[in-house]
Amino acid sequence: MKNYSHRLCEQLLFLSVALVLLTEINGKLPKGPLKTMSLSVLEDTSVPLMIYLFIPSNSAVKTFNITDGAQDTLRIEDGVLYLNKTLDREIQAVHKVQIEGFNEKQEVVEGPAIVTIIVQDINDNQPTFVETEYKGVVWQKSRPGKPFMKVEAMDLDDPNTTNGQIQYSIKQQLPNNGIMFFEINKETGAISTTQEGYESLDPLQENQYDVIVEARDAAKLPLSTSIVVTIAVKENLWKSPGKIDVTENSTGPFPQTITKVQWNKPGAIYDLKQKDKRLYPDFPFVIDASGDINVTKPLDREEISEYVLLAFALDESREKLEDPLEIVVSVKDINDNSPLCQDHVTFLEVQENEKRGSVIGTVIVKDFDEDGTKNSNLQYKIIDQEPKIPEPDMFQIDEYSGNIKRFNGNLEKKNAPNYFIRVQATDQLGAAGGLSTVCTVNISVIDINDKIPIFKKMEYGSITLPETTPLNQIVMEIQATDDDEPLTGSSEILYTIVDGDENGTFKIRTEERTNKGFVELSRRLDFETHPVYRLNISATNPEPLVTGVYYNSSSFALLFVNVTDDDEPPCFMEPLYRIWVFENVSKGDLLLKVDAVDPEGGNISYQLTHDPLKWFKINAKTGEIFVNDVLDAEKERMYKMVVTAMETDDPRKKSTVDVFVHLRDVNDNRPKLAEDTSSFFICMPGDEEKEVIIHAVDADVEIGSPFKFALGPVTGKPLTVRPINDTHATVTLKFGKHTDESQYQIPVMISDSGTPPLQGKDFMAVKVCKCTDSKVCFIPMDDDSSYSKVGLAVGILLGTAAVIALILLVVFLKTKPKKQDKPDPYRMELTDKEAEPLTTA
Repeated sequence: MKNYSHRLCEQLLFLSVALVLLTEINGKLPKGPLKTMSLSVLEDTSVPLMIYLFIPSNSAVKTFNITDGAQDTLRIEDGVLYLNKTLDREIQAVHKVQIEGFNEKQEVVEGPAIVTIIVQDINDNQPTFVETEYKGVVWQKSRPGKPFMKVEAMDLDDPNTTNGQIQYSIKQQLPNNGIMFFEINKETGAISTTQEGYESLDPLQENQYDVIVEARDAAKLPLSTSIVVTIAVKENLWKSPGKIDVTENSTGPFPQTITKVQWNKPGAIYDLKQKDKRLYPDFPFVIDASGDINVTKPLDREEISEYVLLAFALDESREKLEDPLEIVVSVKDINDNSPLCQDHVTFLEVQENEKRGSVIGTVIVKDFDEDGTKNSNLQYKIIDQEPKIPEPDMFQIDEYSGNIKRFNGNLEKKNAPNYFIRVQATDQLGAAGGLSTVCTVNISVIDINDKIPIFKKMEYGSITLPETTPLNQIVMEIQATDDDEPLTGSSEILYTIVDGDENGTFKIRTEERTNKGFVELSRRLDFETHPVYRLNISATNPEPLVTGVYYNSSSFALLFVNVTDDDEPPCFMEPLYRIWVFENVSKGDLLLKVDAVDPEGGNISYQLTHDPLKWFKINAKTGEIFVNDVLDAEKERMYKMVVTAMETDDPRKKSTVDVFVHLRDVNDNRPKLAEDTSSFFICMPGDEEKEVIIHAVDADVEIGSPFKFALGPVTGKPLTVRPINDTHATVTLKFGKHTDESQYQIPVMISDSGTPPLQGKDFMAVKVCKCTDSKVCFIPMDDDSSYSKVGLAVGILLGTAAVIALILLVVFLKTKPKKQDKPDPYRMELTDKEAEPLTTA
C-alpha cells in the first residue's frame, strides 16, 4: 500500500512538472536549431530546470542525445535541455556537453554541437578577512593620508561583479570622543590618520584605540563582515629641536654638531636643505646618517644672523616619510666690530644766542654688532675742544645718545667762528675692554637772524609780455637787501610769489652772491585764460628770525604783468602718433585720426606734407588718415609721414606732427634659393656622389625660416636632401661616373614657416663639365670668323701706325734748330725755314 501511494505521488509530481514544462515551452523557453552555443544559468537555481528547446533542422532527426559531457548535471528529453542539479559557481563556473541528433536507426544526422553552460554568480558568499586579528602602530603626528597599516578581506563571489568587489569602512572607534582620528581607503584597506588625528593623537592621553573595520561587498543586497583592529599610539620622535644658538666666529673644530633629529624607526635617510636658497648662497650645514646636524665653518652674525633649515626623513625610495622639520639656527653675537663714525667730520651749526642746554646736533656712530646688546650700545664723551675760549667746556654730549648740547660760556662769531671737538664712542656702554673710536665734530657759529629782507621798491610797475614769450626767459629783475652776515642763512633771500599766480606760471630764481631775484616763466602764457597778473612777492630768509623780530610790509613787493594776444598756430593733441598695422590692410581702410586745436578757436585743415611712397591720404577737414595704396613691409618696416595742421583763414599759421606706421609682416612672399647656391658644377670624370649645400631666402621679414626642403625627380638620378639648420640643407647628387658633358635642372620645393605655409619652386642648376687645373669649368675659345680676322688685322695696322707716328715726332723735335733770340713767351711765330714741311728719306 505504501509503495502504491509513493508511485502515485511520483506520477502526480511528474504530471505537474510536465505541465510546468509545457507552459515554459509554450511561453518563455528559448528554442532553436542545434548549434554550438553558450547558455547562462544562475547558480543555486531550483531543479529540474528547462534551459533550451532544440528544433531539428533535419526532418530525419527523431531524438537529441548528450553524447559527451556531464550527463549527471544535464539531460535531454523530447528536445528539451534540462538542468538536473543545482549549480555552484564557486565549485565549477562552466559546464560543457556535446549534443547530437539521431534518426530512427540511431544514426547521427545532425551535430555534434558543443553547448556551454555558464554559471552566473549570485551573492552567496560574504567577505572574510585574511587575518584573524590586526594590530598596528601609529606614531604621534603621523602625516594625514599616509598609511601606517593595512587590512585585507577576500570574497569568493565573482570578482568581475559587484558581488565580489569589496569596500572597507570604519564603523566605530573606541574610545570614542566624537572625533574620528583614523580613516581607511575604501578600495585598498589602507589605514591612516585624519587631520584631527594628526593634530590630537597623544600617547600620554590615550595610548591604544580599537577600530571596528567593516568589509562589505558592492551588491544591491550586500553581505559584510567586521573585525576589530587594535592601534597602539606611540610618542613621535620626529620633532624639531626648536631654535638653536650658535656663537659666531667659533674656532671649531669643524664639522661641529649643533643638534640632532631622529625618525621614529631605524633605517630612515636624512637630508638637510635651506628653506630659501636665495638667502644663503653659502649653506654651511650638513646632516649625517644618524641625524646629527653639523655646522661646517665659522659663522658671521653680521653677514647672516639667522638660518632656517629644513630636515627631511626619507624612505629607501627617497620619498618623504613625514613633513620636514623647520629648525632655526640663531647666530649669537660677540663683540667683534668696533664703532664707526658715520661721517669723517660731522658739521653742525649753532647760533650765537643759542640757549644753554639746547641740542645743536648729533654725532652718529654705527656698531655692526647685534642691536639691543651691550656689544652695540655706545657711550659717548668729549675728550678735546679747540679753541678753548672763552671756556674749555663750551659743549656737552649726552653719554648714551650722542646729542651735543650748548653748555658753557658766550658764543661770539667774531672771536671763535668755529669749534672742533673730538668725541670718543665706546661699545659695551663704556665698560673696560670695550672697543672705541674717535669722531671729529666741526661746529660753526652763525650770526643770528635779527634783520629782515627789505625791498628797494615796493612796486615794480607794470610789464607787458606777449603770450609767445619763451620759457625760462627773465622778464623782471627784483632786489631786496638783508643786513645780516653775508652769505649765511640769515642773509640769504628766498623770493616767493604768495598771491596772484595760482597756476605757477612764474618762478623767481635768486642769485646767491647778490641776492638779486630773476622773475622767469615756468609755464607758457595764455591770453585767452589769464590776460593780467598781479603778483605779490615776499622776501624771506631760510633761517628763522629771532624771537621778537617779524617780517613786515617792507619784505613784500608788487609786480603787474599784462599779457598780449598772439595768433598762435594750431597745436596737436599728441606730440607724435604711432600705430601698428598688418601690411595686407585694405585700400580705403581708416588708419587713424590726428587732432589739432587752434588756441584762438579757428577752423583747421590737415595735409600730408611728407608721404614719400604715397601710401596714405588724409581727410583735410577731419584729420582721418586712410590707406591709399598697397603697403609692403618688405620695403618699409617703419613708415614715417608728416601731417601739417594749418589755420583755414591763414595757412601760414601751421604746425606739424610725425606719424609713424609700423608694418607687421604677412606671409606674401614665396621662399627661393639664394643666388650663391642655385648653380653647381661637377668635373669630369667625377665621383659617383657629390654633396652640395643649398641656402633658402625669403623676402618676408618676420615669416621665413625654418624652411622645409624637398627635391623634384630627375630621371634615373637618385637625389636626397637633408636639413642642416633652419635655412640650409645638404643635397646629395648620385649621378654616377660622368663621361659626357651635360646639365641638369633639379626642381627644389621650399616651404616657409607661415600658417599656412607658402611653398616656392626653384631650380638648382648642376653642370657636368671638363675642368681646368684650378677645378673650374673649361670654356673653349669660339672659332675665328672672317670678321674677327679683319678686326685683328686692322688693330695690328693701327698699332703699327701709332708707333711710327711717335718715332717721327721725336725725330722732328730733335732736329728743330734753336733760335738765337729769346722767344716771346706770349707770341711765337715760325720762320720760313721752320715752316718747311718735314721730309723723311
